[in-house]
Amino acid sequence: MRTASIFTAGLLALSNVIATPSPTRVQQRNTHSKRANNTPGFVYAEDGKFKIDGKDFFFAGTTAYWLTQVKANDDITKTLDDIAADDLEVVRIWGFREVIGQTNDDPATFTQQWINGEQKCNQPGIDRIKFILDEAGKRGIYVQISLTNNWAPTFPANATAKFPPGYLSNSYGGIDTYVQQIHPGGDRDLFYTDDTVKDAYKKWLNCIIPQIASHKALFAWELANDPRCKGADGTTTSGSCNAQTVTRWTADTSAFVKTLDPNHMAASGDGGFYCTDCVKLFPPPPPPPTVSGGSPNMVGKRAKKRTGYLTTAMVREQIKAREKAAYRAARNAPGAKKSIRGGWAAPATSFKRQDSSSIGPGYDGSYSVDTEDIANIPTIDYQSFQFFPDQNTYHASGDVTAGPPPGGAGGENFESTVQAGIDWITNHAETSRAFNKPTHMSAMGLVNADSSGNFVPFFSTSVADTDTDGPVKMKKRAQRVSSNSQQNRAYGSWAGHAVSSGISGITNYQRGQSNLSRDWSKRSIEERQSQGSSPDDGYRILSQGTRTIFKNTGKAQKRKSGRDSD
Repeated sequence: MRTASIFTAGLLALSNVIATPSPTRVQQRNTHSKRANNTPGFVYAEDGKFKIDGKDFFFAGTTAYWLTQVKANDDITKTLDDIAADDLEVVRIWGFREVIGQTNDDPATFTQQWINGEQKCNQPGIDRIKFILDEAGKRGIYVQISLTNNWAPTFPANATAKFPPGYLSNSYGGIDTYVQQIHPGGDRDLFYTDDTVKDAYKKWLNCIIPQIASHKALFAWELANDPRCKGADGTTTSGSCNAQTVTRWTADTSAFVKTLDPNHMAASGDGGFYCTDCVKLFPPPPPPPTVSGGSPNMVGKRAKKRTGYLTTAMVREQIKAREKAAYRAARNAPGAKKSIRGGWAAPATSFKRQDSSSIGPGYDGSYSVDTEDIANIPTIDYQSFQFFPDQNTYHASGDVTAGPPPGGAGGENFESTVQAGIDWITNHAETSRAFNKPTHMSAMGLVNADSSGNFVPFFSTSVADTDTDGPVKMKKRAQRVSSNSQQNRAYGSWAGHAVSSGISGITNYQRGQSNLSRDWSKRSIEERQSQGSSPDDGYRILSQGTRTIFKNTGKAQKRKSGRDSD
């Protein structure tokens, strides 16, 4: 193991100080409702909402992970102008990109460089992020900066010709980069447990955060995008990593972030996966006394909103309700046949009862995340969740433990996908209220027919085998994706339900931008774009109809905040 530098040793000492035991319930209740500072102009969390100078701040936003990679600053200002015109008030960007070895890349497009296992902070890359913050602030936009990524597959040499560095969201480096540079061949969950690796990450935080800590256009620091035990290959873990491993790392790292920047919020960036049977490291305050009408944790049409953890029983009730709805829809569908005895005979593919013992990987801890335990960490200001049904399973299935449902999110699974999203949003809205912290749907994405040919899953370096919701011509059915009209219907349903459910922040994935400048002499994201458009990983939003859905979402969120939506 490499000898730690004096700087690293100092960071280790600090991390040992800040990694304090879980707070008492009284302390935790106070940290849920108190601001870290009283400086005007900063966004903060209080009483389960985002606020600015005492006023509620509900918003819609967009992800533009690629914004640091464009050729010219004019491309940045042009993109921010269009985002503001769409009534989107938060833009989520990758605030990192790591290069390994010597490079000819534009220095403004990367933030760290690793040479022979040693890391170096790259100031021109951070200066570009500061430029984005400056320009966003002029337009009334806040910037959420993600500091690393769970998804960092190794790109083969022939992949870079098709997907240059910075084109796909998983080509910026991330968790695996730290581990492989410090412990080549090591298990990737060393990122969460190894002191040397954790110190290297804190060295990066110590490089970027103090430079931005006073900037009012920063919305929040996101510790990592979608942190989990498993990464791109799904296997290189020690076997001992679990949801508590990720929670402990989040607590330690968020506390360190707060020592560097007390002005801004910190979020985990997790995908919002539940672990209903996990032991909690950060238990919340006890719920209030039961009111008349039954238990506060009841679910169903006549149930009151829950005041504690989501339970396995609650999830099973949702599964049962979804099955009944699917049964009714199939029974009333055109072409439904009567049996010989006059009863209804469902087509073989129209309705499938799930394994009653399973609540699905989104809820049973399969993704090694416990979003409720993370939300109760005192130095985490709000709860995060994402929704990517083409890549993850969010409802019960006896056939899979991870990945998308068999057959994909589209096709005959589409209605189930829409309802799974509604349930997912409902549960996170209830989690927000139960623990008195705001929640941010930091990413939602659904692949459609137009983009299916460019769909690269986050764990992959190549286009996925997909098929649109039309006649299947292949011998073996590929993963089905939604039609363009289905995508808009799903986005409208999810965004509308998020607004009505009280979700504080609603952010789509990902922003599409046209008329960007190109540079054919450099390996940059524009090289693959014949019209100078931003990257398409299968989720790019360019359609005016789709953009209008989220523009209307932004207007609705502004109205909820008591602000002008025109």
